[in-house]
Amino acid sequence: MRNFGETLRELRVAQDLGLRETAAKVGISPAYLSRIERGKEKPPSAEVIKALARVLAADPDVLFRLSSSTDPEMTEFLHGHPELMALLRFLKEHHASNSEIQRLIKLASDLVKRRGAN
Repeated sequence: MRNFGETLRELRVAQDLGLRETAAKVGISPAYLSRIERGKEKPPSAEVIKALARVLAADPDVLFRLSSSTDPEMTEFLHGHPELMALLRFLKEHHASNSEIQRLIKLASDLVKRRGAN
């Protein structure tokens, strides 16, 4: 897996965006973005990561994983729902596989759809 900066550069190039254009859309300096892409700077704040994800049409969760950071909105949500923390601990302790987690996501999606139909 690539690092944060390399991934940003690949996403930017894939969107056919220049360094200056991307930096302007995100609200950071081109020099700062260049340093991030070259690995000379640590990954930016959560707000900048979200803005980069929007501009680069990327999944913010992927960028957060690569940055070794956590989306503060998700952290706040988890702290407000201790039962979710219990579920995550359960899945970790029982070494849930990716396919099992995907099945849980599908089940949750189906539950929400049914709730909306009622």
